[in-house]
Amino acid sequence: MSAVIQFIGRPLGFLMSVIFNIIGNYGISIIVFTLFTKVILFPISMLTQKNSINMVKLMPEENALKIKYIDDKEKLADEQLKLYKKYHYHPLLSSVPLLLQIPLILGLVFVIYHPLSYILQFDGSVITGLKDWLGTIASGSALEENNFQLEIISRIKEGVFPASEFLSSAVSDIRALDTTFLGIDLSLTPSFKENYVLLLIPLLSGLSAWLLCWVQNKINILQVTSGKLTKIISTVFLIAFSTYFAFLVPAGVGLYWIFGNLFAIPSMYLLNIVINPKKYIDYDYLKRMNEQRIEKEKEHKKYAAREKADYKRFFSVTDMKLMFYSESNGFYKYFKGMIDYICDNSDIVIHYVTSDPNDKIFEDKREQIVPYYVARDKYLIPLFMKLDCKMCVMTMPDLEKYHIKRSRVNKNIEYVYACHGMGSLSTFRKGAFDWYDTILCPGIDQFNELRATEELYGTKKKRLVESGYPLIDEMLEKYESTEHPENKIPKILIAPSWQADNIIDLCADELLERLGELDCEIILRPHPQQVRHEPEKFVEMKKKYDSYDNIEIQTDFSSNNPIMESDILITDWSDISWEFSFVTKRPVLYIDTPMKVMNPEYEKIKIEPINRSLRTVLGEVVSPDELEKVCPTVKRMLANKEEYSGRIAKAFEEHVYNIGKSSKLCGKYIIKRLGG
Repeated sequence: MSAVIQFIGRPLGFLMSVIFNIIGNYGISIIVFTLFTKVILFPISMLTQKNSINMVKLMPEENALKIKYIDDKEKLADEQLKLYKKYHYHPLLSSVPLLLQIPLILGLVFVIYHPLSYILQFDGSVITGLKDWLGTIASGSALEENNFQLEIISRIKEGVFPASEFLSSAVSDIRALDTTFLGIDLSLTPSFKENYVLLLIPLLSGLSAWLLCWVQNKINILQVTSGKLTKIISTVFLIAFSTYFAFLVPAGVGLYWIFGNLFAIPSMYLLNIVINPKKYIDYDYLKRMNEQRIEKEKEHKKYAAREKADYKRFFSVTDMKLMFYSESNGFYKYFKGMIDYICDNSDIVIHYVTSDPNDKIFEDKREQIVPYYVARDKYLIPLFMKLDCKMCVMTMPDLEKYHIKRSRVNKNIEYVYACHGMGSLSTFRKGAFDWYDTILCPGIDQFNELRATEELYGTKKKRLVESGYPLIDEMLEKYESTEHPENKIPKILIAPSWQADNIIDLCADELLERLGELDCEIILRPHPQQVRHEPEKFVEMKKKYDSYDNIEIQTDFSSNNPIMESDILITDWSDISWEFSFVTKRPVLYIDTPMKVMNPEYEKIKIEPINRSLRTVLGEVVSPDELEKVCPTVKRMLANKEEYSGRIAKAFEEHVYNIGKSSKLCGKYIIKRLGG
């Protein structure tokens, strides 16, 4: 290791010697040396600036991949690598400046410990003679490699020097060497024992680190996107490290560190001028996302006491029979019909746990329903682990695979999965339903897929209830109870899914441009989650299409009317297609984006997913690469509405169980199993 440090130290020592000979001041020479290294490293800083920008740009897509491949680490790694190549991001590049700083510091430390060799550039025989002389008046640590040259300088300046004529010239040069800067001897190491003025170096080192972090948090691309806690931790760490480091090395190295921090500040500003992140990154969007995160944190704190109380209240119940769990307010609609039936036809108490403090269930004042708010893993995980009831009903797949487990207290709980869509179950993650005892099946496709999956993998047979789909029944009842006058101008609704490579990401602009040529009212209604995560995208889209009389970008989701009053729905893989088509009997135009598949082995089941098989029954399919076919296809669909209506009605009858009776059947099943 010492050989490597010497190898690095020699050129640095030569550079320091040149600078010192020109300037003549030891401290200013170190400052100039520090500035020189910043200039030399600036091109590398430019590369890391570009790399950091690319990193921030890819973050949303990387998060989507982590969700999509949560149980397939190898696939996730492959997709991340593709994403990095797409954005030209190199994960290790950001560490290059730090890696280069290490040899610079080690080399500079070596130079400062060896001023006779690298500042005064004495001949080796002179240094050996001086060391031999030092050995006659000192011993121990004074003669160590990293100490003896500084010790020689210290002794000679104290007035103790060799009488040898051979060393007289060297003694004169040493006495002339001034290693002080503003009254601080830069050859000494700061400590609390003596030379207290040296303590200014660690103090200024810590202050310069704080100033650097303060500026970084304002303008550095990575720090700007970091959370508050991350900023605090990194700031505290750098201040502590800088201060502590300055106590370990001669003050000259501390001076280098201080000005290294200070010179990094204008360097960052210059980088932002040369490569302005604002040209590539929407800081307003990042700010809004950060504000949302802060609001979320505040909300967690706001509801923390309530959550703790509800958790305690939940476990105060004895002889609990039935529990429903809802991930958010949006899942209540899948339970509503069966809950109503249970309340109307039994005295079973429904314990409803939700992770949404504003869930609609809290507005339900029926005494039979007892709601609880439990969201954070701190309470949610132990709640499920210690659950003690007879039946638990959920819409969440992957039971037992991740944080939500079956009870470790009561092994006899019946776990019931209620489907929250009409789509295929085979494309869910492998084993997504293995730990459920019962599945409430909307239709024959889900039933057959589950049985085929059990046979393929030899898993335990579940109880499959031919229940039907309560949500569609409710929507159908509401739709048929109101009048729906024919639109004077045909209305086309575009409602994409929220997944990688959806309509918005792949072809929204071209699709809208082509549809804008039709004499139709066009409404783009993006998925609420995509609006929440990418609000700036839809602000820009609204501006872009504001001049179009027949195109509306709709981000207000308070009403279902645009869906049910449309003549044609355009989507990709959203489950909204089932609800729209089966309820209204109107056709769907599918844009054939990549299908959302979380189970790469789904084809082994050898049942074509209903998401594919019914597409050409419920409507038509157009590839994103052939959008010129969209307008002719829409015209044909509008002209043949009756034909599509008949096909859709037939498919509805053939594929969905117990139309109009599903809430009753789900409720009856639960009551019967609980002996109510």
